[in-house]
Amino acid sequence: MKKSTTFFAIAAVVLAFSLPSCESNAPVPDDLTSKQLIQGGQSAFEKGRYKVALRYYNAALERFGDSDTAVFVEAKYEIGHIYQQQKKYEFASNVFSELLELYSVTIPGQLPGEYRKLSELGLEQIKKAQK
Repeated sequence: MKKSTTFFAIAAVVLAFSLPSCESNAPVPDDLTSKQLIQGGQSAFEKGRYKVALRYYNAALERFGDSDTAVFVEAKYEIGHIYQQQKKYEFASNVFSELLELYSVTIPGQLPGEYRKLSELGLEQIKKAQK
């Protein structure tokens, strides 16, 4: 009896540690809308699952980025924000700079305004963190 209890306890621990890694490798469903992809990325980010979040945001870019500039900008910003949280400042800085360049060559009002300001703030925070 004691051996089976120990076995089940060990099996439960192994299973508990393996489930999060399975989720990080699971493919992003093909039938999700752009909003669902963004929400999936945000949910993963809030749980600290940055790899999963990046996969959702990259899927949003691949599937909708060419046809929907709002999705492109939001997904791109969120990718930069993840890099910033991971202290991958060079990657984050490149993403934020790319977004600001896009804003500089686009007629005002064509892109969601909040991501311009958030990208500027992200760059400022990166500069402070690197001092």
